[in-house]
Amino acid sequence: MTTYKKPLLFAIVLSGLLFAIIWIKSHNVQMAPDITFNDIDGMEHSLSQYANQPVLMIFWATDCPGCVQEMPELNTLYQDYADKGLAMIGVAMAHDTPEHINAMRQQRQLPYTLTWDQNDEIATAFNRVRVTPTHFLIAPNGEIVMRKIGTLDFEQLREKLNVMGLTQAKG
Repeated sequence: MTTYKKPLLFAIVLSGLLFAIIWIKSHNVQMAPDITFNDIDGMEHSLSQYANQPVLMIFWATDCPGCVQEMPELNTLYQDYADKGLAMIGVAMAHDTPEHINAMRQQRQLPYTLTWDQNDEIATAFNRVRVTPTHFLIAPNGEIVMRKIGTLDFEQLREKLNVMGLTQAKG
């Protein structure tokens, strides 16, 4: 009977440890920082003004091939979901310039809010973003529900938006 006690005790301890890890991980909610910024046109914004609606933050650069590649799909996403409540904010990295950002906005016809993170304040607030593209999907309650480094899986993103109650516009 003692030969069964050690493995049984080990299994119970291991199960308890796994349960604790899963519980802690599932309760580790990361909230979006309440930042204030000016868009590329000089208008002031804060993330708190987007309370109760999902926000897609896109950290990008004008010299980033992956960023430029996904812009048409981001434009389509904006067209499909902006009227349903999705806010999109493109955060150009500090090494860019307002001239380059505006040229890209015109060339790619970017319809969503753009800002220049001149002093890395926004990137720092979002865990020191350094790689572009990096995306954060923020739920209406302010919780960061997705962080994606590299180009987006738009099908997966659309599923997440649907779960939040957004349905794409019919067009």
